[in-house]
Amino acid sequence: MGLIYFLVYLFLEIFFSYEFAKVFTPFGLFLEVLITAVAGITIIRTLNFSMAESMQRVMRREISEEEFISIGLFKLIGAILLFIPGVFSDFVGLLLMFEPFAKWFARKFLKRNNVYHGTHYYNDDAEIIDVEIIEEIPKRD
Repeated sequence: MGLIYFLVYLFLEIFFSYEFAKVFTPFGLFLEVLITAVAGITIIRTLNFSMAESMQRVMRREISEEEFISIGLFKLIGAILLFIPGVFSDFVGLLLMFEPFAKWFARKFLKRNNVYHGTHYYNDDAEIIDVEIIEEIPKRD
């Protein structure tokens, strides 16, 4: 199955690179590959600043720990895709740089069993029963 995905990726990469070179000339394709490779390296080198800002958002409870991990992971994957030559990988890498797309990819491709509620994690499979006990005391005459 992995081979099929790789062949589809390879086909899309060649197709988009060919179309890009047809419109912007081979020199334009070369410049695009060079510029996005430099951008990918720069993003990887400055990823620690982005992660520090995300860590502060976790401490302020604006995002959960799961979102923090997925945002950082997909920014790293996006930067690596920018470094890889090709128009299709650059397009996907640019999408992963934006937080809403990174969260969407995380929800789509990362399975999770735990749900975050405040400071507690609950397993989705666990049954939670909420019971209220009312004790009646009979009156004595």
